[in-house]
Amino acid sequence: MPPLVLTELVLVYLVLCMVVGFLGRRRRIGYWGFVFLSVLLTPLMTGLFIFFAAPVKRRRVATKRA
Repeated sequence: MPPLVLTELVLVYLVLCMVVGFLGRRRRIGYWGFVFLSVLLTPLMTGLFIFFAAPVKRRRVATKRA
């Protein structure tokens, strides 16, 4: 395989990892956690994991009414 094709495949793989990280940015392990996980596994497997990961629960800020 020519080096240019291999470089393009690696870049596409890393872009897919970043897309998966973006989709998981509001989950418990966050953007970088999902990017790292998708590099170790595959973006497809990590993308499926996102649907099972619980989103971060954020507390609502109480508003004062006058």
